[in-house]
Amino acid sequence: MRTLLDLARYNAWANQRVFATSAALSSAVLSAEAKGTYGSVQETLAHLVEVEEIYLLMLQERNLQGWDSDEFMTHDAAWFAQRSRELGTEYQSLLAGKDESWLSDQFVVPWFGFPISRRDGLLQAWTHSAQHRSQILSELGSHGLQPPDIDYIFMRSEEQEGEGS
Repeated sequence: MRTLLDLARYNAWANQRVFATSAALSSAVLSAEAKGTYGSVQETLAHLVEVEEIYLLMLQERNLQGWDSDEFMTHDAAWFAQRSRELGTEYQSLLAGKDESWLSDQFVVPWFGFPISRRDGLLQAWTHSAQHRSQILSELGSHGLQPPDIDYIFMRSEEQEGEGS
């Protein structure tokens, strides 16, 4: 379970670094088509957050009936950055006190149509975010911004520096 908690913490940290760097882009660049992403940088960030939100709901065994993707996507960049921060905390809280049995339980992702374990659901949500973060980092670099270092070890370094203070 420790590894999954570390991955949850890392995913939240990496997302925030990408959101913070993306905030330096003009609204015109954020909303412009960005080849290799999910439309634009803004749309890719929003999609990343939406997928994490939906997977969290499924892992919490909440009903997706009535989910309105169009409405969800109407929020601005600041809202998505904040919601991403909250999701990071919620994933970590979800995992607290869970065991291998809980991780092994299965659920069906409606758009895939076959059962996966909760462990696989967590990994799908986070690796999906990693894929989109890499797309965004490439786009940031193409606009002259220095992409943030989001290797796991940089997170650990920051945490250790914080512990030493």
